[in-house]
Amino acid sequence: MAMAEDHEIFTLVDDLEAYEGEGVNFYSWLGLESTATEKEINRAYRKLSLELHPDKNPDAESKERFALLGAITRILRNPDMRERYNFFLKNGVPRWRGTGYYYNRYRPGLVTVIIGLLALASFLHYVIMWIDYFQEKKRIRHYIKESREIAWGKKMKKQLTKKSVRVNDLTFIVEGDNVYLKNDNGGPYPILDEEKVVQPKITNVMIFVLPRWFYKNIKKQFSNKNPNINGTLVNSGSEKDGFSSDDERSEVGDNLRNKTRRRRGGNKKQNSKLKS
Repeated sequence: MAMAEDHEIFTLVDDLEAYEGEGVNFYSWLGLESTATEKEINRAYRKLSLELHPDKNPDAESKERFALLGAITRILRNPDMRERYNFFLKNGVPRWRGTGYYYNRYRPGLVTVIIGLLALASFLHYVIMWIDYFQEKKRIRHYIKESREIAWGKKMKKQLTKKSVRVNDLTFIVEGDNVYLKNDNGGPYPILDEEKVVQPKITNVMIFVLPRWFYKNIKKQFSNKNPNINGTLVNSGSEKDGFSSDDERSEVGDNLRNKTRRRRGGNKKQNSKLKS
């Protein structure tokens, strides 16, 4: 029953716009506000019916418009049907498409879709950066704890002497409270400190990083093509490629990850040699 009433409303909306023009609704045709009372609706009906009455306008169109006025007034006098009409007036009236009525839903454009996907990807990127941040701190705490336990013993009795220990194929130097990662290249040993892990910034997410990256690369391309005073090309190769200096992670964290990858790679090569 409700579906039939809705279809009646849709048909009246289409007929009214066909006679009076697109955008004309039940209330505007009668010269009323959407909050009009039944008394105001009856008064507006009487006034408009005098103008459209077939006795004054014998043409066929006037008869149809007069019948349309009666049907629309009946809808507005019925509280339930008026409520349904107000709902469609606010949210959009479906349009006839040959086999049925279809809502004119909002269809986002290509730019809107791209921005939406970029925003979603940036949110996920930000979440992943925080996960990596806490994982990095946890990893450093683990290496500190394991290194001290090996150097000091199970009772964790602090010793001031320098000791070299191995944890998960990585070499660490324990000296007092400090734990250092031993470098293979003989350089200075970075101290393990979870407080040195760089916190993620909102400006490091994809939606901010990509425009900066494109800008830097486009600027670099143009600067390479601009000749200087002597007629030689300007060399901008000193500029660092990459997204942003803010993307850097702690030196200790990078060293730990790099060493772990090299160890795994070495183990895979040894295993392949043994199999052959």
